[in-house]
Amino acid sequence: MIQSVNRALDIMMCVSDNHGKPLTVSQIAAKTGLNQSTCCHIIETLTERGFLNKVSRSSGYVLGIYAYALARYRSYHRDLIDACSPILKWLQNKTGHTTLLTNLIDGEKFVLRYFDSPDNPLNERGELYRGSLYNTATGRAMLSSMKRNELKAVVDKVGLPLQSEWENISSFEQLYQKLAEVAKEPVVKLIDKDEQHYYCKLAVMFTGRKDEKFALGLEMKKKEVPEEKEIRLIEKNMLLAMKEIRRRIEFEKI
Repeated sequence: MIQSVNRALDIMMCVSDNHGKPLTVSQIAAKTGLNQSTCCHIIETLTERGFLNKVSRSSGYVLGIYAYALARYRSYHRDLIDACSPILKWLQNKTGHTTLLTNLIDGEKFVLRYFDSPDNPLNERGELYRGSLYNTATGRAMLSSMKRNELKAVVDKVGLPLQSEWENISSFEQLYQKLAEVAKEPVVKLIDKDEQHYYCKLAVMFTGRKDEKFALGLEMKKKEVPEEKEIRLIEKNMLLAMKEIRRRIEFEKI
């Protein structure tokens, strides 16, 4: 791995993950763990080449025009996104909750498309972005379909889940066994809570071409624990949506 290239890519991903909000040099250096002087030199080069854009001295940097130009010929998984979008929208209208399409790539989860509910916005912008892996239903659903050696490669890259992401997992064997249990569920379900709300996350995984891992997800935010009757109805609608996605994949050979 070429260190200078790796550092430049870390900076690009750091700025990208801030969803269009500027980051200063010091903020980028802190987030990437780079020396501030080194970080500054790389940022200057990326800015000169148009991959970063300086908003102002005080505000910092956002992605530049050439960062967007890299994907100008074809959007990522455009065929699949086009096929799934009407189904995601139908499910969002049917349930009133946020729906999303995710992809697992080299141990990282990406949200390819989503439709927000008014009370649970995922992201202020609609483009592809990186999401959480271990503490989401979509992440667990996709991981549960992996063979042992595939999962081991992911863990070697990203590590085991933190206790805040998945409690009581301190070894690869424990993770592997937990995911084997997850794989038996037709709809993966995960309920989290903070001081004010409960978050119910549901997912169904599916495979695309070349055995790529995808998941259809739904997230709802409630002030009270969601009723089992409501969850069962949502699960039924998710399985209907998943059936249609699989039909379209087979029909259109996506």
